[in-house]
Amino acid sequence: MASIQKRGTKWFAQVCMQGVRKSATFSTKAQAKAWGTQIESEILAGKHSEKPTKTLLEAIDRYAEEVSPTKRGVRWELIRLKAWKRLPFAHYKLGDVSTPILAEWRDERLKTVQPSTVNREMNLLSSVFEQARREWQWTALNPTRDVRRPPQPKHRERIFSETEIEKIIESLGFDSNESIETKQQIIATALLFALETAMRREEITGLEWSRVDLERRVIILPKTKNGDARRVPLSKRAGELLQKMQQFDSPFPVNKDVLSTLFRRACLNAKVENARFHDARATALTRLANKLTVLELARMVGHRDPRSLMIYYRESAESLAAKLD
Repeated sequence: MASIQKRGTKWFAQVCMQGVRKSATFSTKAQAKAWGTQIESEILAGKHSEKPTKTLLEAIDRYAEEVSPTKRGVRWELIRLKAWKRLPFAHYKLGDVSTPILAEWRDERLKTVQPSTVNREMNLLSSVFEQARREWQWTALNPTRDVRRPPQPKHRERIFSETEIEKIIESLGFDSNESIETKQQIIATALLFALETAMRREEITGLEWSRVDLERRVIILPKTKNGDARRVPLSKRAGELLQKMQQFDSPFPVNKDVLSTLFRRACLNAKVENARFHDARATALTRLANKLTVLELARMVGHRDPRSLMIYYRESAESLAAKLD
């Protein structure tokens, strides 16, 4: 629909459709409306086929400046967008970046990175094109829509056994009867805390004491992965672990990347294979499923759709069989 505005004694009309932008000034509002209706009909009929001149590079720059800073994953997006400036088709006009070009780019990426990485990158590129199409009217099409996505790898089925947990925390030098002093011991405590709360690595390492209410046994996370705030209930064991950390300025004073590095090293020393810190979330959810209803569990871990729990619920068929008797 045409935009009609009064400017002084004149009426200014503007039409932005399918990458075509037209404007004109009229003496009356009725004339402006009539012109707008006519131009819209002509655009739909293909009579105004001016090709937008904006390039993918310009769209990347504007997206990085205006859109990425509003997202939690801003750091990853800016790194990826910066790298895309070197793409051989970055200087192409948006309308010239075709589906076959992007399909070829997808195939080249699959030679060096995992399908899940390519899918994340394609989601971002699609978002750039969609922003340029809908908000900026720089292009009429989003060519990523017709590019076939590589199949996602199967979800992990890994959870920690009690024996593995004991080996890992022992490798990290944790003793429940001793105070927490080293980074390795902090990471061991973080692992045990994750097993109680199903909190993510970033949520644990970014936790502040002001968000912890030990009396009510609740943690308040103001902004989580999906953008929502979340209140995490604490078990008695989780509360005890936090009390052991009260000598520090924050509950878990360790960088998330340092945590991952030292955790991998501990698993290697403990001979615990194919383990990631994030597997603690799946282990916790699988355990908690025996205590909470599906809706209670979804609310605790911050899943808007309870079906997402199936990604993390990893009870074995043998354990389920035992419950049938």
